[in-house]
Amino acid sequence: MQLGLSTAAFYGRYETEDAAAQMSALPIDCAEVFLQSDSENTTKFAALVRDRLGNLFCTSVHPLGGYENYMAGRPARQIRDAFDHFRRVLDAGQTLGAKTFVYHGRNTPLLSALPWNLEWNVEAIAPMCEEADKRGMVIGWENVSWCQLTTPQRVLEAKTALPQVCFTLDIKQAMRAGCDPLTFVHAMGDRLCNVHVCDWDEEGRLCLPGEGVFDFGALINSLHAQGYDGPVIMEPYLALIRSDEALLRSIAYMKDVIEGVKNNE
Repeated sequence: MQLGLSTAAFYGRYETEDAAAQMSALPIDCAEVFLQSDSENTTKFAALVRDRLGNLFCTSVHPLGGYENYMAGRPARQIRDAFDHFRRVLDAGQTLGAKTFVYHGRNTPLLSALPWNLEWNVEAIAPMCEEADKRGMVIGWENVSWCQLTTPQRVLEAKTALPQVCFTLDIKQAMRAGCDPLTFVHAMGDRLCNVHVCDWDEEGRLCLPGEGVFDFGALINSLHAQGYDGPVIMEPYLALIRSDEALLRSIAYMKDVIEGVKNNE
């Protein structure tokens, strides 16, 4: 397993390319790049970010959402424009060297739960997987409490209906959906391609990994038992990073947990 950090951890503090430069000096193995505006969805900008990452390799690209509801809309022009946007992000991801496109899926402006519509999802995601495959990438459909993929049961249904789709596990989103994150590990199985981690306290308030109550040892053990050997991406919100020293302590904590599991093989 490789420990990484998302540029989204610096959202609002640094522009994306500057976040990449800051991350290049951190003791991490890899990076997820969060493209935070439409003008960043270009191969030229992606090449700049790739350069700023230095020796860090980019495992995944995570675009700012908003267009995902239109991927299987009703007007043909709406669908075409949404897919054009999607292809630009894929091209940027390919330039970054990313292998995974993180996909939230359909949502509402109120960020409330939507009824599960497997047919709608297949209609949208199957052609997305084909486009990603052309670029040597996969769609990493993320479990998000306010989107479509909210429970392990839905993951199992999606695996059957979409044999080409992969998954991103977000443990805080599992918690917010009232699910044990480890149940998602088992449901996603060998299609798990990316993991987002954060931590939370007894009241469910988010914090940096190692500052809360989540059992990261159990998570890493479960991932290892499942045969997962991919990226584990720290994805804290900027407000959770009280200082650069606190971030470094959290990185060290996660590295110790991962090394501890590896040493007990």
